[in-house]
Amino acid sequence: MPVEQRESDARGLVRALGIISLAVAFGLIALMIHTGDPSSSSWWLAAIPFALWIVCPAVAAYLLARRRRDRITSIAMLAFLVISTALSGAAYYQAIFVSESSTAALVFLFVPLYQWTAFLVVAGVILAVTSLAKRR
Repeated sequence: MPVEQRESDARGLVRALGIISLAVAFGLIALMIHTGDPSSSSWWLAAIPFALWIVCPAVAAYLLARRRRDRITSIAMLAFLVISTALSGAAYYQAIFVSESSTAALVFLFVPLYQWTAFLVVAGVILAVTSLAKRR
């Protein structure tokens, strides 16, 4: 495959990743607003740092793919984002809409922690694979 075609593919994947990341971010913020008390100004003071914590794994996947601009990173980050969003969506749904537990909101603390861990593992593997590929 010619270099121009690979770069074009990577740009298209990064663009798609950006759109999906934006959709995920808006969905997560909407879920936070749905579960919280946005009529209270004190709620917003606590919600803004939490919103960053919750949204940043999706945005980090986009930013890494945008920075690296190679096909392998773009595909891996797109796969990470889709799988991570599906699994976290199921966890959020179960905790917020199905569970009647008083501690269900802790999902907003722990799901991003798992996402960050998975992101760091995937990013480390990508960096190792691409650096090995460039040496050859």
